[in-house]
Amino acid sequence: MTKQHFDEIDIVKGIAILFVLWHHSFIKFPIYMLDIPWCKYAMAIHGTFFLNVFFLVSGYLFAHSKPRTFVENFKKKASRLLIPYFCYEAVNLGVKTALPQLVNRKVGGQVEYIEDMLLKGGELWFVYVLFFIFLIWPPILHRLSKKGIAGIIGMLAIACQVIPGDFNDSIFLYPRILSYSVFFLAGYVMKDVNRDILSCNRNFGIVSVLFVVFCCLLVQTIKVPYVWNYFLAFIGCWFVWALSFQLLKVKPASRFLGFCGKYSLSFYWLNGFALVPARMLVVKILHVENTPLIAISIFLICVMSEVIAIRLIKRIPVVKTMVGM
Repeated sequence: MTKQHFDEIDIVKGIAILFVLWHHSFIKFPIYMLDIPWCKYAMAIHGTFFLNVFFLVSGYLFAHSKPRTFVENFKKKASRLLIPYFCYEAVNLGVKTALPQLVNRKVGGQVEYIEDMLLKGGELWFVYVLFFIFLIWPPILHRLSKKGIAGIIGMLAIACQVIPGDFNDSIFLYPRILSYSVFFLAGYVMKDVNRDILSCNRNFGIVSVLFVVFCCLLVQTIKVPYVWNYFLAFIGCWFVWALSFQLLKVKPASRFLGFCGKYSLSFYWLNGFALVPARMLVVKILHVENTPLIAISIFLICVMSEVIAIRLIKRIPVVKTMVGM
């Protein structure tokens, strides 16, 4: 079985990684923007999909990939995820140690930093969680029926509510692994879903209305525990996936978003370093005070600088491996 390629998935990942960069443009340093009402509202909207959809499509793509043994899978994911993870953390530690005045999260000590990197996901926690998900589920998924996987999804959703632990600061980030496993497994179960359902204009219209009503207009209004969050997340993911089929018809947009999706891990890797000069330029040198303009400016600077960096890095084999290409 050869790995299938889905052009719309590159666009899905492209949209998602751009929203990751947009989310990071709501800076915490040298000014704190996260408590500003419009920032909180924007984060609530894109928070319904921008991380969840990565895990959803990861499960979907895994379902269409070549079967591998545990050892083969470990080697592949170690090369694809662990090498960029440890390279990033090493470079990041060096920068924070050498230039502490430029960063918002100081290094308490090298030992503390290494412990956090090994046990709590460090600063590239998304890669850390994704690696563990690929370590846990692939060896057993082929043994389970769809009903069995659906049952596990339900149990995981419940477990996220009843098992104690800080979502952001637990050992091995197990609450995040449980939570995002729901989307990974849901993507796996979707492997036999007819893609025409997502590409249908009528269905795109329906999910667009649902997204606007629930994920935009009511996202901060209805307060229902966890089940509501999953409801919003799956609508957001469905909307982005359906939107990707529509964008396939718009060549300039599909090419750019496809590029961003193909190199989404590299964008994520580079963003922490692109943010530092971007926010210094906008806030410290240009003295921009309007918060929407700050966010837009930082976002555009990061996107453009990272596109240039990726095009250059593609020519350097060693650095390509470091940033996950």
